[in-house]
Amino acid sequence: MNVSGVQVRRALPDEWATVRDVRLAALADAPDAFASTLSRELVRTEPQWRSRIRAWPWFLAWRAGVPAGLVAAVPDQPASEPPAATRRGWHLVSMWVSPPARGRGVADLLVGAVLDHAETVGAPRVTLWVALGNARARAFYARMGFTPTGRRQVYPRDGAAALDEEELTRPVRSAAPPRASR
Repeated sequence: MNVSGVQVRRALPDEWATVRDVRLAALADAPDAFASTLSRELVRTEPQWRSRIRAWPWFLAWRAGVPAGLVAAVPDQPASEPPAATRRGWHLVSMWVSPPARGRGVADLLVGAVLDHAETVGAPRVTLWVALGNARARAFYARMGFTPTGRRQVYPRDGAAALDEEELTRPVRSAAPPRASR
């Protein structure tokens, strides 16, 4: 998808402060959409942020030179477990688009970056958890080709209400999401 004026690229460890600032903005904007909490993320140190960025791919969306969104991909199982690392799936986490950039295709590009990463490493699927009450996110992921797996969880969070979530999945090889009819 071509979105004018938007660039999505993988974050580098030296961009830890930008990743931190966008992550904190996400948690302040939508505290009930994430497994983590603002208070938990506020205490992370620079070395911890750098380590997270080195550990798995974080993607930043930039619009007019300003960070406009964030997403990360984590392996859906430890690398030490079979199947081989190149065949495990990836899990989409920390998805967020800033309010001024919403509805402009930025989310499509961020999810596309995770799907591209998963395809590059030979993963068969991408999964994610979405809060049952988050209708906008659920509709977006359905448009992007994600379907429910039937798995649900109640995710406890320190200092915040637990999240009631449903797992969604999408095969990587069915690359293009279905086109929305207009």
